[in-house]
Amino acid sequence: MTKTSGSLFRHHPFLIGSVALFLYLFSSALLPAPCLAASLPDALKIGVLAPLSGPYAAGGTSFVQAATLAVEQVNSDGGVFGQPVTIVVGDTQGRVDVAKSEALRLVSREKVSALVGAYLSEETMGVMEVAAAQRIVLVVPVASTAEITDKVRREYTRYRYVFRVGYSIPQWAEMIAEFLSDRKIHRYAFVGAGIRWNLELGETLERIVAPRGITQVYTAYYSPGNPAFDTVAVAAATCSPDIVILADPGRNSVSFLKRLREAAPALPVLSIGGALGDARLAASIPLSAPIYVQAAAWRGVSLAATAYVERYEHRYGAPPVGYSDTLPYDAVTVLVAAWRKAGSAATEAVVPVLEHGTFAGAAGAYRFDAAHQALWGTGPGALHGTFVRWERGGARIVFPSR
Repeated sequence: MTKTSGSLFRHHPFLIGSVALFLYLFSSALLPAPCLAASLPDALKIGVLAPLSGPYAAGGTSFVQAATLAVEQVNSDGGVFGQPVTIVVGDTQGRVDVAKSEALRLVSREKVSALVGAYLSEETMGVMEVAAAQRIVLVVPVASTAEITDKVRREYTRYRYVFRVGYSIPQWAEMIAEFLSDRKIHRYAFVGAGIRWNLELGETLERIVAPRGITQVYTAYYSPGNPAFDTVAVAAATCSPDIVILADPGRNSVSFLKRLREAAPALPVLSIGGALGDARLAASIPLSAPIYVQAAAWRGVSLAATAYVERYEHRYGAPPVGYSDTLPYDAVTVLVAAWRKAGSAATEAVVPVLEHGTFAGAAGAYRFDAAHQALWGTGPGALHGTFVRWERGGARIVFPSR
């Protein structure tokens, strides 16, 4: 079958009119109110950058919830240096310019000691320029473009403040390739939102799976703001793949999957993470064919992962999705552990500790390579992703086998 390319649409995110409106929306979105500097003047502050409006607001919401949960856990353990830790949130809106301006606001006005974020790769590339210029530690939980850690490798002196706990695009593609091989997949379609990390992941995955005899038979990307699901869903089904890989972390993934089920009820789907990891949303999807979700960690993978899931569910009334929450939770956890080991929150003290230390998180033990990339993969001692399958009784871990 000849590979078909879909249309790539430009991203037109929703704009927020004022800071006051944002604060109102944020407080009404069932998010816990983060502690602010005005109420805790002696607190150590972490700036958290995530999209709380626009197509990726669902992921941004779970991002901030998880960061808040991590800080609550830290403070229940006595804080750091006898001080409480608080977060100050910046809404990136899914826009590079807004992400950069919010990062600068958090550093210059709010006087945060470190940054955690952002969400999209595009946003994070902008934020890391602020971190480099301001010489402040930036811990990247979710954004996965290889360029982030490539910049650290090529220009260490400038970008040595940037560390990524989440998996890079090459690491992500390797984990997906292992899963496809385990499932005996030979032909797949790759579809999703037309954003940087999906485009990069699609290209990288195609290259990595080729030597395994796995072929990408269809690829298409739709606009996050104005998606054209019907054409893409029908075209993907027509190519008769063994599975559709759905690269959309937002709620559009649910709508697309429902349309795909209409066109091909028996076609399995692998979601790379995000909204389809939400049990409440997954419950609305017909289970006429397997629905797999990739996550950083899941209940039952380890004692640490299960404890995190239970805390999150108790705090917010629903289990986490395993990706856009687990990694921000671990980003804050790793950062605070580095502060404690360094005996200081000062950037120059923390960077060498992060470079040489090992840090426990919900997904496992974090260590960083020379490019400040956390070690994910299938090798000894590496963190690894988890693949689950939604069933009527909930999600069952299917890979890696335990």
